[in-house]
Amino acid sequence: CFSSRLVESAEHLFLFLFLSFQRFSTEGSAPRPVIGPDSVEVLGYSYPRDDFTNVTPKILEKVGRNLHNQSHHPLWLIKERIKAHFYSSYMGRWGNPLFSVHDNLSPVVTVEQNFDRSEDPINSVSIIHSSPVAECLPLVVSRATMLRAHTSAHQSDLVRSGLDAFLLAGDVYRRDEIDGVRLFSNHELFSQVKDGHQLSLFESGGRRTPQKQETHTLEAVKLVEFNLKQTLTRLITNLFGGETMATGAESALTDGLENEIIDVKNEDLGKT
Repeated sequence: CFSSRLVESAEHLFLFLFLSFQRFSTEGSAPRPVIGPDSVEVLGYSYPRDDFTNVTPKILEKVGRNLHNQSHHPLWLIKERIKAHFYSSYMGRWGNPLFSVHDNLSPVVTVEQNFDRSEDPINSVSIIHSSPVAECLPLVVSRATMLRAHTSAHQSDLVRSGLDAFLLAGDVYRRDEIDGVRLFSNHELFSQVKDGHQLSLFESGGRRTPQKQETHTLEAVKLVEFNLKQTLTRLITNLFGGETMATGAESALTDGLENEIIDVKNEDLGKT
């Protein structure tokens, strides 16, 4: 009927806007970034320009737009739904949320914040900066500062402030592609734990590896990843609904996302 086709068209339009919406007026919401001969001005702050600087005016135009905080923007809508899901899932005895939400943190962070604190942050940037693969370059404002490549760049500071549970939302800037996400399955998590043996999460005198920190066992990492997989699957199910979506999310999280393609199809126009 006409009403069902209208709803279907509206859903397709929303998904199209969410995936490809490029421009949304934010005039006057933030100081205009400027790249000068000796400095880079971002969000009202000036940073010295040096040999590491590789941000461009086109990239800086996006800084401060904060589309995820503009009411009724597709990114704002999806953020609010994510917040609502976690609010309903993690509530205290008296109905208060068990975590805080941070969605207005500056995207300009130190190199140390963005990279692992246990490693030499400047060396990390030097290695990536000299990489022949341009897509792997971080977006560096100066030798000591850059545009965050992930919102977890803020987690150390938030934990040090006394927070132990929080939800971060924000724009990130990077030139690479995430080909896939590989998380441990239930079988892999417990395959090394024999009958009657306890799962050990911490170890003293351990060695830090690309897979784990020195104070944690590999089993601890697997346990966290398994929990993350369950959390993300529940989130996707809540956002899109239905057993089919849950199955698709489970498959994507387990097998990788490199072959996952989102098709936005308008039945009325016959276009994909």
